[in-house]
Amino acid sequence: MADKDQRTESPTPQRIRKAREDGRFPASREMVFAVQFLGWTLLLSSSGFWMEPALHAFASLLRAAFHPDRAIGMLGTLPHSAAAGWIGAGAFCMLAIAMMGLISHLAITEFGFAPAKAAPDFSRLNPAGHLRELPRRNLDQLVAAVVMLPLLFAVLWMAVRNRWEEFLRLPLLPLERAAAAVGGAAANLLWKAALLFLAWGAFDLLRQRHRYFRDLRMTRQEVREEYRQNEGSPEIKARIRRLRRELLRRRMMAEVAKATAVVVNPTHYAVALRYDRQTMAAPRVVAKGRNYLAQKIREKALAHQVPVIENPPLARALYRQVEVGQEIPVELYRAVAEVLAYVYRLMQGGGAGGR
Repeated sequence: MADKDQRTESPTPQRIRKAREDGRFPASREMVFAVQFLGWTLLLSSSGFWMEPALHAFASLLRAAFHPDRAIGMLGTLPHSAAAGWIGAGAFCMLAIAMMGLISHLAITEFGFAPAKAAPDFSRLNPAGHLRELPRRNLDQLVAAVVMLPLLFAVLWMAVRNRWEEFLRLPLLPLERAAAAVGGAAANLLWKAALLFLAWGAFDLLRQRHRYFRDLRMTRQEVREEYRQNEGSPEIKARIRRLRRELLRRRMMAEVAKATAVVVNPTHYAVALRYDRQTMAAPRVVAKGRNYLAQKIREKALAHQVPVIENPPLARALYRQVEVGQEIPVELYRAVAEVLAYVYRLMQGGGAGGR
């Protein structure tokens, strides 16, 4: 019970897929039976096209049996000649009902097929599992009986309540009219019963699907374990992120040596800019960093004689608005142009240093 109380999370797509691979589908026998009963009702209602060959064979059998030239010894061979019609009609009905049941089952399970279920599994012979399921199955059958029996009696009453007088006159009617009256009442009863079974099958299907997804619920720990298996260990992902940051940092430090200038704040921020009039439309940020990384960028720039310019507002603006590898925005053109102009004056004067 405690384990069930902890299963509060909806099943993930992976868990549902694993259940389907194991042969667990939300199936409903009541719905399959309802579809088969509807198919049987359709066959009986349209029995003309499939019963006609059988009736024709039976009529031929009777005519041949009472023919004056027919010898007594040949009567035993007559049933064999007429059996083909009856066998064909019966085979057609059984095949049609079986196909309707199969198609309805595949539609309910969304064409679920588990090859693992086809292999022999001797654990299914263990009666313990069946005994555990026995109370729930008996309860389901009891509920179905309590609900369906009154409804079936109600359907029977609706089918015959307006035909009492007609049924009482049946002995006085010709055979064809009496058969037609009984057949019409039976067809009316079958159609009402088929609709009732379909309604009950739809209800049972919804109930089975709800039970199916309830049984597949997961605990939060299972969800976390599945996520870890799919996405990888958080420790490994963190290590990968650290390696990526280290690689990016090395690339940035290599670009600092080629920078035109480094704007600092003076110790908290550092942004390295590069500009080439021949190949670039606007200056580009090639490296940036805060605190420790800013200090390393500054040291790298001084080691390679790259001008370091102290401009706190510009350094903060470049750090927050521009990513590494991007050109500076238009609103910072003027401020950056002043810094580059100052750098060019320093270079023309023959020195490089910081302010």
